[in-house]
Amino acid sequence: MNIKTSILFRVYLLGAFCALFGVAVLGKVYMIQTDKKNNWKAMADSLNTKVFSIPAERGNIYSADDKLLATSVPYFELHIDFGSSAMTDEIFNRNVDSLAHYMWKNFNQKSESAYRRDLKAARKQKKRYYLLWPKADYTLLKKIKQWPLFREGKFKGGLIVETHQERTNPYGYLAKRTIGLKRTNAANVGLEEAADSLLTGVKGKMLKQKIAGGEWIPIKSAGQIEPKNGYDIITTIDLGLQDITTSTLLQQLTAYDAEFGSAILMEVKTGAIKAIANLGKLKDGGYAEIYNHAIGLSNEPGSVFKTAGYLALFDDGYITPNDSINTNHASAQFGPQRLTDDGHNTQYTFLTPGKALAISSNVAIAKWLTEKYGSNKSKYYDKLVQFGLTKPTGIELKGEVSPFIRTPDKWSQLSLPWMAHGYEVKLTPLQILAFYNAIANNGVRVKPYLIQQVVDNGKVIRDNGKNIQQQKICSPQAAAWAKEILLRVTEDPNGTAKSIKSPYYRIAGKTGTAKISKGKEGYSNENLSSFVGFFPADNPLYSCIVVVGGPQGLLNTGGAVSAPIFRIMADKIITSNISSNVAVNKDSARTNQLLPMVKGTVDAIKAINDRFKIKFDFKEGWTYATLQQVAPKKIRYINQDADEQVMPNVKGMLLDDALYLLENRGLKVAFYGKGKVITQSVAPGSMLPGSGKVELVLN
Repeated sequence: MNIKTSILFRVYLLGAFCALFGVAVLGKVYMIQTDKKNNWKAMADSLNTKVFSIPAERGNIYSADDKLLATSVPYFELHIDFGSSAMTDEIFNRNVDSLAHYMWKNFNQKSESAYRRDLKAARKQKKRYYLLWPKADYTLLKKIKQWPLFREGKFKGGLIVETHQERTNPYGYLAKRTIGLKRTNAANVGLEEAADSLLTGVKGKMLKQKIAGGEWIPIKSAGQIEPKNGYDIITTIDLGLQDITTSTLLQQLTAYDAEFGSAILMEVKTGAIKAIANLGKLKDGGYAEIYNHAIGLSNEPGSVFKTAGYLALFDDGYITPNDSINTNHASAQFGPQRLTDDGHNTQYTFLTPGKALAISSNVAIAKWLTEKYGSNKSKYYDKLVQFGLTKPTGIELKGEVSPFIRTPDKWSQLSLPWMAHGYEVKLTPLQILAFYNAIANNGVRVKPYLIQQVVDNGKVIRDNGKNIQQQKICSPQAAAWAKEILLRVTEDPNGTAKSIKSPYYRIAGKTGTAKISKGKEGYSNENLSSFVGFFPADNPLYSCIVVVGGPQGLLNTGGAVSAPIFRIMADKIITSNISSNVAVNKDSARTNQLLPMVKGTVDAIKAINDRFKIKFDFKEGWTYATLQQVAPKKIRYINQDADEQVMPNVKGMLLDDALYLLENRGLKVAFYGKGKVITQSVAPGSMLPGSGKVELVLN
């Protein structure tokens, strides 16, 4: 074979190889386009699809009286698929002008011609996810579905509807901070936060495909997982009582130009929170629920803490309501510090627990606690633990501040007397209320709670009302004595809350006034004014606390500011609660009983007269008097202080009234026993003894 033939053979061989390779490539292309078309398409789709979560519908929050407090309202995000194969040019061109007109008429964000240009441009670019409207309600959605183009049908019209949820409170600011907020740009608060796992439900799954422009559109798939909606929550809140609480607090905060206020109403037997209001001043001078002071405000409570001391003394058997202590005219020395009653109560020497609490004596409770617990401080601390005052209430809200009460090993020489009248301790309003509620409940503490039931599609899966957590904190006798002295605060003529005494039902409670603590900055010049108690005291239905921060004006104490709010609330609640108003039959045996003989100040006698609708004009100058019913329709009054040089008749009086009357005549009094005066060493009506001494026997 010559060289030419060899070269031609190689060229032909190479050409044949190239031809065969080309045929193989074409065959492979054919196979890809035919036999394995679906496989390759699936692979391509897998690179442009993604599984998205479908949010579950959030559960509703209801009041105890079945009112909707929080719910998820749907809204719809609307898009147009201009690349839909079913949308022909003929269909689009026939509807575009009318659709632009409807968009201009309803949205009015552009001119009609601008809308038309946008629609035509989107159609030309075959946009698959053109935004029509970001947030439509159901009414608008129904209208839009009847607009030109969209009424052609789902595929020909290309309308894409995506459903979203928005949280709303139908009753506005009522208990808003407690119900809470569901927010996307900040942490949830209130029950929305605390019960989030119950309300949220379980998310579903949806397959979406990525299209030109980076948008994702839903793909109908048999594997789509539908979401499971969240549980509904029924709270203990009574909307009627909530309205009374919030409106009363708002009115009084406005009147006193206060910085903030909180009021909580709790059912005594169960611990169910029936109303809770938290209002703070806004920059424009209005008020709104901007912070939950009920669980987040930790401050020294002041005089409302005195009741804890008296309950401890009663429960340990150290004193009874008939005992008394020498307050040295409202002054006592504790180590290097002298404690006084802030310039008042100096007219008294001896005080019973009832009188001391009524006039809010700092010295009396400080001396009693120091005398009884000074050598064993741990015993008093153990009582505070026993009362539940050293731990949070555990209510179903996040953010409750723990009580601040130091252990005895960290107490100074002044800690016990200063803790006695509400300093060196910090508690929230709810923690104070839970303690007073236990007294109202005969010494049984119940855990405050807000969630009554958890419901799944109408079926109750949890009922907290049937699982009330109870703890006995003191003897029934100690609780009864505590109730007795708390009644003196409103019913004693000199009580710090005498202005809220009602002729129709009894209120037991305690006032408190303390400076607002600013932490490391010390104390502000503003008061934290409080009143906490329960009503009707003879058979308590509700306990309540009212706390007002920074009230303006000269009268800014708990008795002047918070107690009247309590009374207004209680009046409205009592009158709206039929079960608390028991009728007394005219032929009842009680109406035929004679009133017992009463001795005391003229103001006290007048208060009794008002209660029983008795008219009597006291002569000017009377200070003390005796009231005695000698027949069903005959009342006799006797002046007890006609002559300051004559021994008055103090038989039948309580010790503190008898002491006040005798000491004002310059007498030195020695007494024996407890209760009311049954014997006096100097006969009534005789001249005062030259020795200046008199002895009393009580029983």
